[in-house]
Amino acid sequence: MQNLLISVLTVFTMAIHANSWKTSLPVVLYGMLGIFIVIGVIVLVTYLLNKLTSKKKGDSDKYE
Repeated sequence: MQNLLISVLTVFTMAIHANSWKTSLPVVLYGMLGIFIVIGVIVLVTYLLNKLTSKKKGDSDKYE
């Protein structure tokens, strides 16, 4: 029981370091921004490809 209490207290004391937050937070923000940009580009390319390759309403009647 005492070992469990010591390990829990160790985790709580190690979890809060202001200097590590100051250095890692900008890296996390740049990573998230990169993810959103890549997802936006994929959505845009998918939308454009769908518009360019979709058939018009009257096109299917011509080929039958």
